[in-house]
Amino acid sequence: MKRTVPHIILTLFIALISISLNAQEEIEVYNAGMEYYSSGKFENAVEEWTKLVSNGYSSSTLFYNLGNAYFKSSNIPSAILYYEKASLLKPFDEDIRYNLEIARIYVVDKIDIIPELFFIRWFKMSSLFLSSNSWALLSAVTFILALLFFLIYLFGSRYLFKKISFIISVIMLVVSIISLSFSIENRVLTTGNSYAIVFSPSVTGKSSPDSGGSDLFIVHEGTKVKIEDEVGGWYEIRLPDGNIGWIESGEVRKI
Repeated sequence: MKRTVPHIILTLFIALISISLNAQEEIEVYNAGMEYYSSGKFENAVEEWTKLVSNGYSSSTLFYNLGNAYFKSSNIPSAILYYEKASLLKPFDEDIRYNLEIARIYVVDKIDIIPELFFIRWFKMSSLFLSSNSWALLSAVTFILALLFFLIYLFGSRYLFKKISFIISVIMLVVSIISLSFSIENRVLTTGNSYAIVFSPSVTGKSSPDSGGSDLFIVHEGTKVKIEDEVGGWYEIRLPDGNIGWIESGEVRKI
């Protein structure tokens, strides 16, 4: 037992050093990308920053800068992809939204978008005000408060005090349920996102998940689509105007 404790401490110390070294390496890679970008070497900047993405690093700033570098390199589909990724993490950032709209100008397809019902759009946008974990924490705290005030209502002696406690308990319970719903929706939008960007110059939507299906429509690189289903190496996609068809999975990259 006496030997175990020092061993655990040494292991933790080594782990902390390793994390610190990795963080330092990531900072150096990011700064190298910034230097390349500042000097107009956009493809080199992309190369450096994609190393961070490959290592699992994720931030709106990184994705935004990658989008800018790809845009400067005339790679519009990749620029849109990373602007979209940045927008998911920071949906109300004006710079991200503006640059995304500029990049979309270069997309060949000009598809009319079917507008979402206002309350669905409100629900989605509201869920992005906080992170999924923050909404979950708020839900847990308000649920505990709801239980505490309900216990006060059950065991309280004064009528007015019991009445106020019951009202507060109901309010806290409603807030807890709404917060949990926002947490789930935020998780779906940010990590379980079903949207993708077309990367091939042109893609033909088929009526079935095979090359023998009838041609339904043609979309071009940079177009944003929603993935509805997957069969083998094929995605069933929905266009912004509601049209549905099958394309090979390699033609798109998920946001």
